Amino acid sequence: MRNIIRLIVAVGIIAVLAYAALKLLGFAIRVVLPIAILAFIAYIIYVLVTGRRPRF
Repeated sequence: MRNIIRLIVAVGIIAVLAYAALKLLGFAIRVVLPIAILAFIAYIIYVLVTGRRPRF
């Protein structure tokens, strides 16, 4: 009986963590990826226009 309760709790925790990971992945794809693509395009345009790489 005790093993069943521990199994149910473990499965519940894994389900919550998987749900949170999927939500975080969805946020990354919706928000972070377009910003990263725009930043990369801006970098390419800067290199093409100035002919040199920026120093960070």
